[in-house]
Amino acid sequence: MKKILFILAAAGLLLLLFTHPAVISAGCSLGLTLWYTSVLPSLLPFLIFSNLLIRTGLFQYLNRLYAPPLRRIFRISEEGCYAVLLGFLCGFPMGAKVIADLVREQHISAAEGEYLLGFCNNVSPAFFLNYVCLSKIGCTAVPWKLVLLFYSLPVLYGLATRPFYHFPAAAGSRSPKKQASLHRLDFPMLDACIMDGFTTITRLGGYIMLFTIAVQLLMLLPLSGIMLTFLSAVMEISCGINQIASFGALSQTCRTAFICTCAAFGGLCICAQTQSVLDGTPLHIRTWLRGRIIIALLVFLLAQLPAGAAALHGCW
Repeated sequence: MKKILFILAAAGLLLLLFTHPAVISAGCSLGLTLWYTSVLPSLLPFLIFSNLLIRTGLFQYLNRLYAPPLRRIFRISEEGCYAVLLGFLCGFPMGAKVIADLVREQHISAAEGEYLLGFCNNVSPAFFLNYVCLSKIGCTAVPWKLVLLFYSLPVLYGLATRPFYHFPAAAGSRSPKKQASLHRLDFPMLDACIMDGFTTITRLGGYIMLFTIAVQLLMLLPLSGIMLTFLSAVMEISCGINQIASFGALSQTCRTAFICTCAAFGGLCICAQTQSVLDGTPLHIRTWLRGRIIIALLVFLLAQLPAGAAALHGCW
């Protein structure tokens, strides 16, 4: 039965490719433009630089600047603190990529990587402030209350789920890999880091293009405005936020709450990107997906409370 459904779905998609070339072209152009102008310049340098830091081991020296408070808060290893920092600062799917690299290089255990994956792969502050708050919500200034509300929930989720994971976080329990001396940087290593960065960023571009095409194809269906907006938000974060922002039937407060919920979830496109960077590791995408769903629901529910509503009202 599943095979028959898959064949029918593939045949339907192939038919759409030939019957609606303009829609396919528009979705492809939108996805590639988003990738080229936003994702590639913002993520590729971090991907290459992070690969170099992890493969040489230099990130362990950087950890000394910020690891002490993070270790006490989350009860994780010093190496895991690097994933926390990049997961909150660099955006999807950089957090998952760093966690996967740390697990592959045996700097952290699979259990610690599984725990970090639940809350360390978030939308970047630059994207949230510039695209979400200033461009789509229409904030006249940086809404610090909303930013604090948005990023405090992943932290609280990480604290709440820590008792369910068991791994050593003490400095004394270090693996032989962690005790090894630094690896000397040479051209083969540099080439490998650059190629890994380009491979990852190209794969992300492919997923963005496919999902923006899917969003464009949704518009061909006889769907109501609210259903189209909901499906777009589930599929791809940028298209979903844009659809919600232009949906005039919602009040400003509800629109802001839904936009923040969409940004917290990330969409199926981000889910596919995260799965792609986890390949070859024992880490499971369901851990990240469960965390995203819970955090997105908390964002929406908290927006209905007086404190959350006050933060939303302060945006404009």
